[in-house]
Amino acid sequence: MTTNLAPATGISRRGVLSVAAGLGLALPASSVLTACGSDDAETVKGGVTRTYQSALGWLVGNSPEIIAKEAGYLAEYGINGKLVSSTGTAQALQGLLAKSSEYSRIQPLSSMITIANEDAPFVVFGTSVQASAFEMQSLAEKPVKSMKDLEGKSVGIISAGGTTDQMVDLMAVRQGVKPKDINRKVTGLGTAAHQFALKGDVVAWIGSATERTALEEAGHKIHAWSFDSVIKVPGDSFVTTRDELDKNRDVVVKVLAAYYRGLEFVVDPKNDKQTIEYFRTYNREITVDMAQAQLDVARPLFLAAGRNNIMKTDVTQWDTMQDALAQAGLIEKTVDLSTVVYADLLDEALALI
Repeated sequence: MTTNLAPATGISRRGVLSVAAGLGLALPASSVLTACGSDDAETVKGGVTRTYQSALGWLVGNSPEIIAKEAGYLAEYGINGKLVSSTGTAQALQGLLAKSSEYSRIQPLSSMITIANEDAPFVVFGTSVQASAFEMQSLAEKPVKSMKDLEGKSVGIISAGGTTDQMVDLMAVRQGVKPKDINRKVTGLGTAAHQFALKGDVVAWIGSATERTALEEAGHKIHAWSFDSVIKVPGDSFVTTRDELDKNRDVVVKVLAAYYRGLEFVVDPKNDKQTIEYFRTYNREITVDMAQAQLDVARPLFLAAGRNNIMKTDVTQWDTMQDALAQAGLIEKTVDLSTVVYADLLDEALALI
């Protein structure tokens, strides 16, 4: 899509990074704080203790998990909820393996590659984000309309070897382009990536709708298309370990029920003030206005499959993603997804609500 909006007052790079990262969707954070939440609902007599470790600090995209604890939903199910943060997906997954935490929420590309290539014992039990936050963006006067337009040219990615780098491979294969024929350049987010394009260092870059809007409001014309228009892969998903599921399935179901209720709370605009209050208990660096902007962007991603399908895991998307990863040579073998993706746990969780 090409849009042409009237010039505005300009772009704050810190603002763009904060809003984009605030989705909690595998984007690098500008600055985050560790958990410092309330202890009011933390102790449950005779309850079990379970720790959730975020994959990227505390961002508004983490609000369902935060609310599950702060609103007392976990406590209602006899769970003493603990929340800790990390600096990236690798640290969050290591926490699960080391048993310093039991739950996290990560981008499925990372988990699928680790499961297939390293036999990692991770299982998926819920999907909070139902659409990709990423777009392929380019200058409107030199639009990149498909992956074929990138053959022999350079595209800006957020980080080497990360989710956006891998998605370039998957989309290339999907549209009949050899991934090695597309050059990659780390451009980061927002205005920096746009500047690389203006200088001719890249012909397109990967960003989010939030950044595009900010660029457009500053008077720049941007052409963009969603990753989902090329290949639909699962959104951010909750993960735990095989050991936790085998030994404590009832606890996993209760945790999912609490997260579901947290997500229900977040997607209702009338709860925005309370959602932001809960969230800012964990991250005071984000202002109320910035948190509201993040919520306004995140809500459509939570609701992309429809209000009746929040938290639903689409197994066919996992099939599609695994096939594409194999085609792109990013995984060495395919796995039986029935041992990895437990979409049926949502029905058990809903029975508790």
